Amino acid sequence: MKQTAATSYDDSLFAVAERGAERLRVLLVRKGARPTAVDCKEFAVQDTSSLQQWLERKLCNDLRVLLPASAVIVRSTSLPAASQTQMLTALALQAESFFLGSVPQHRLGLAVLNEGSGAERHGLIVAWPMGQPAPDVGQRLEAISTYLPEPAALLPLAAGDLPAVVADRRTGSIAIALRSAGGTVLRSAREDGVGDAWTEGLRRAIAETALNAGIEPARIAAVVAGAESAVETSGDRVVILESDVRALLGPRINVEVGVASLEPTWWRTWAVLLGAAIASCGPLSELCRLRKHERGSEPTRLARLVARYSDPVRALRVVAAAVAIMAISPIAFSWLRAKVYEWKMPSSLGAFQLQQFDVEQRIAHYEALGRKGLPATKILGDLAVATPDGIELESIQISLSQGIAVRGIAKPQSGKVPDEIVYAMMTQMESSGVFQKASLSWAPPDGRNLFKFSLNALISRPTLIAEVPEERDWSVKSLAKRKYPDPDEQKKSGSDRPADVREDEQARETTETKGNGESPTQVAEAGRGENGARQASTRTPAAPKPADGTVALADPNAPKGAADDASAGSGQGSAPLPERGIGRRPEPGPGETPKPPVSGGAGTGAGGGPGSAAAANLVVPDTFTDEQLKAMSVAELREKLPIFAQARRRADLDAETSARVKTDFQRIVDELKQRTGN
Repeated sequence: MKQTAATSYDDSLFAVAERGAERLRVLLVRKGARPTAVDCKEFAVQDTSSLQQWLERKLCNDLRVLLPASAVIVRSTSLPAASQTQMLTALALQAESFFLGSVPQHRLGLAVLNEGSGAERHGLIVAWPMGQPAPDVGQRLEAISTYLPEPAALLPLAAGDLPAVVADRRTGSIAIALRSAGGTVLRSAREDGVGDAWTEGLRRAIAETALNAGIEPARIAAVVAGAESAVETSGDRVVILESDVRALLGPRINVEVGVASLEPTWWRTWAVLLGAAIASCGPLSELCRLRKHERGSEPTRLARLVARYSDPVRALRVVAAAVAIMAISPIAFSWLRAKVYEWKMPSSLGAFQLQQFDVEQRIAHYEALGRKGLPATKILGDLAVATPDGIELESIQISLSQGIAVRGIAKPQSGKVPDEIVYAMMTQMESSGVFQKASLSWAPPDGRNLFKFSLNALISRPTLIAEVPEERDWSVKSLAKRKYPDPDEQKKSGSDRPADVREDEQARETTETKGNGESPTQVAEAGRGENGARQASTRTPAAPKPADGTVALADPNAPKGAADDASAGSGQGSAPLPERGIGRRPEPGPGETPKPPVSGGAGTGAGGGPGSAAAANLVVPDTFTDEQLKAMSVAELREKLPIFAQARRRADLDAETSARVKTDFQRIVDELKQRTGN
């Protein structure tokens, strides 16, 4: 593959560019003690590619762009007469004290003027702050571009009492150079006014510059008047120069441009660029090499993109184009989609549109229902899996704004008191995630130990699929299966009675064993005779079950021992007393200890005896301090709540103990409400 040879550029050439509102003027200059203007050309502002091609044809690889005066800061100072190196060092120290390191070195220009008395020299400091943008010359030309402050280009044009001024109404930039007996004064300013206000600001800036140059106050008005008489306006651009610019610049620069001799106004049109060429080759050359970025550190693509679209005009165009695309795109895509459907289904397009309209109507309908309605069936299912056994619900009210309100009755179930069952329901409702902020209110239990309650909760996430443990998933094990288990499964598990009945019997056997001081093993061994048959248990035998499946009830008027005779006559062994239903516990024999009823079995509300007999076997819980109450966790508080609930229903307690138990119960309830927010 043939490789293109690298272009060999002429290092003695450089170009100076001035960017206007519509045109970009470029002057090609050859370096030297007396620079030479070789060629000149004008380009459109946005046509940077043509400028690049023109520079490549001229073998020029050095472009210097004029910076507007509004983008730079100019400071002048006096220096003691010394060597050039020492004066530049002193000038750098003064620049550091002026800007305190806010301006980097590649955006800082220093120069020492030859004019002045023998004891002192004048120094110039030009700073280009980081926040000030540079004229846009395109991404490709940016790599070979350096920047030249506009006030520095006016120094060769300042002579006599008339200042050299270049101003632009569009950017508010004002550059002034004035030479007087006291020395040369260079100034950059910015005026944001419009109309007459901007003109008055320009006049004021010229007067202040004359005052700083040491001109007598009486002559300042004449200087301003002379400047006004020499004003040349081209659009928003205002230029004030000497009348004979060619005589002023001719001895300092050679011009080989053919058009310069043909057009009398050429020297005035290109005067600022000619002054920039002179400043770039003289003692002011250090002012003319400011850089946008430090040498060797190229900006990233993102930085170039930000810099490119920092221009308000370009950014506004991009925003307008984006808004137009956003407005037109939906219409264009809808039209294109309709054309595709028409092409694929030319005969059934109308039917398809009707079906599509029906689908959209259904979607809108269900969206409206989702915003204004509740899935009542799902919420009832979530409430069902959160309701434990032992609770009978009387009413359920569901509201979109008020949430769910439940009223019901709680009964003892499997050794659990009603209070504990209701709190378990409230906890399970909140843990599902569907309900939140559950609150509970209840009435004192009646004589049958029925616990009536009301439970309210907000429906926070009605469509959430709650995660329910398998033991509470009623779709796996329904209420019928829990109350009436399959006999085959009971035989496999080693028992023909429900699990809750076996648990109650084990609890009663443990209680009886503790009362007699014997272990279950001892009782079992004592109940066996010599032939290994099961002897009569210490528990009261149940009535025999007739063949038709009905339960034979004991006659309360029958003589003592009739039940034993009936049991013996049936030829069956003794059976435990049923825990549910109507039954009578026989009186203890001589020397026997009465056996207490078991809570949740034949106790209060189960048909097994008075409530005081069951309550008498409950332990009275100890009181606790406020510090101990605060130290308990929510789980510990919920454990203690049923204990105190059972104790506060006891009728055998004295008034002081009963009041103390009720107070402690209420303290636990209040603490739970405060912890859980209910």
